[in-house]
Amino acid sequence: MFAETEGFLAAIQDQVVLTRNHKNYILKQPDTDELYRRCGKESETIQHVTAACEQLASTEYVKRHDGLAEIADYKLAEAAEVIDDKSPYYKYTPVNVLQNENFKLYWNRSTQNNISLST
Repeated sequence: MFAETEGFLAAIQDQVVLTRNHKNYILKQPDTDELYRRCGKESETIQHVTAACEQLASTEYVKRHDGLAEIADYKLAEAAEVIDDKSPYYKYTPVNVLQNENFKLYWNRSTQNNISLST
């Protein structure tokens, strides 16, 4: 990992990225409009930008999710021996269904389960 990348990730984790919320409440620059520039509905915080903005939910969050899910799909397909290609994971394109005599692996398919989460 590059030093810049590690530093940026640490800044995000420590919540010291220069957002509008950070300017208002940490740097005490109250003349700054606090609302997120993209949606204009919520305060511009790291949490809102990375996980809560309605405008990003249908596009950017799905891309991020699918990017990670592709790696998991690749590793599962490799472990189950349902793919022969040994190319790097970043060149892998998921297939709707992969199977062999022992396993069936689905990509991007809704499932239903009977798990009850009662306390």
